[in-house]
Amino acid sequence: MSTCGLSPPTYTIELTFVVSVDRPESCLTLPQMPDNPKAFTLKELRELDGRHGRPAYVAFEGKVYDVSGSTWWAGGSHLHRHAAGGDLTPEIANAPHSESMLGGFPVVGELKEESYGSRLQKRVEGLHAHSMITHFSLAISLTLSFFALLSLATGNASFDTTSYYLLLVLLIVTPLSGLSGFLSWKLTYEGRRSRIFDRKIALSIVLTVLVVACGVWRISAPNILVNRSLLSFVYFLLLAVVAVVSAVLGHYGGKIVFP
Repeated sequence: MSTCGLSPPTYTIELTFVVSVDRPESCLTLPQMPDNPKAFTLKELRELDGRHGRPAYVAFEGKVYDVSGSTWWAGGSHLHRHAAGGDLTPEIANAPHSESMLGGFPVVGELKEESYGSRLQKRVEGLHAHSMITHFSLAISLTLSFFALLSLATGNASFDTTSYYLLLVLLIVTPLSGLSGFLSWKLTYEGRRSRIFDRKIALSIVLTVLVVACGVWRISAPNILVNRSLLSFVYFLLLAVVAVVSAVLGHYGGKIVFP
């Protein structure tokens, strides 16, 4: 067959191969300590939490890193899992990534070794004793008021007996709650004054006075609820005030922990 003098078409196929080599994390090196590193205490580091315009510093294996310029640490929090202003050494050990996540951040100093007193303080704070006792106290005060109301409404002596024993427990728990709150304020918050702390201190004193007053009244007048007199209603109102004050204290505590 004739091609009429035309040459057959030619085609060019170009293939491009891209080879990428992942650099293992073990090859990534962390920034070195500066020549004259600043020594940070854990107390100082807590102030650099990246909130309200403050710098965001974190510590890992004795080194303090400045992560302020990272969008991953905006607001002082990394993926809502790690918070700035603390030692991340134990947290990174359980994280899905290694310490290489800090490789791009400058080292600004070193973390001072904690004294025995500081370690003991951290252990006491880690118990969260005040939170446990406060929740217990709130539950008792509400339950106490409920059974007192049932006793007043029905005249059933078993409800009155239940409210009496709950009041005895509350007499023990309330001072412990106040004491643990004071220790938490001094240790965790270093005794810093604010409107919320002032209100909690004042209400804790009021609550203690009210609980003691209810206890003395109930012990001196064992049948105060069973008699269902005018004084019975006054006594019940006093118990209701105890429950309300306990609830308000719990509310302020929540605002401190979850501002």
